[in-house]
Amino acid sequence: FFFQYLRRCVRAFGAVNAMKSRFGIVFASLTILHSVNAGTIRREYLAKVVEAKDKCLKEFNVDDSVVEDFLKKNIKPESKSGQCMVACFLEERGMMADGKILSEGVKLNNEEQYKDPADVEKGNKVTDMCDTEVPNEGKDKCLLAADYAMCVVKRSEEAGLPKIDFAHPTD
Repeated sequence: FFFQYLRRCVRAFGAVNAMKSRFGIVFASLTILHSVNAGTIRREYLAKVVEAKDKCLKEFNVDDSVVEDFLKKNIKPESKSGQCMVACFLEERGMMADGKILSEGVKLNNEEQYKDPADVEKGNKVTDMCDTEVPNEGKDKCLLAADYAMCVVKRSEEAGLPKIDFAHPTD
């Protein structure tokens, strides 16, 4: 990984100039350290997420584009089947049971998801915010799941947490 990334940095800044100048070396080193230590999502986590997502997409006959719109464009599923797919996903991942969001399950998910402890902490703060913003009472479980997940997606983005990219796993 290190050498592949270094090669990309060198190509991007010119082999001779980047490697001869102290700035180039320092910049390449900082970029590499940032990418290695930056908040990334664990590959094992992503595999479990994809499995749960695929199961729920199939169960509720929802197109994958609904998930992509949700995660990348912050578009909440409007259809009942789309919302119930989100509830299914949260249940599969231990974040929802009996029509209620399980905050501790969401926080355990954060620990499993993020490599960087700072990202886990940010994720837990997002969980606390969404627990307040989207109360468990008074909503159908599917709508609750969609609203809660939408809150998590938006607040995670605001907190600078890495997004799940199903096409390009990290680790």
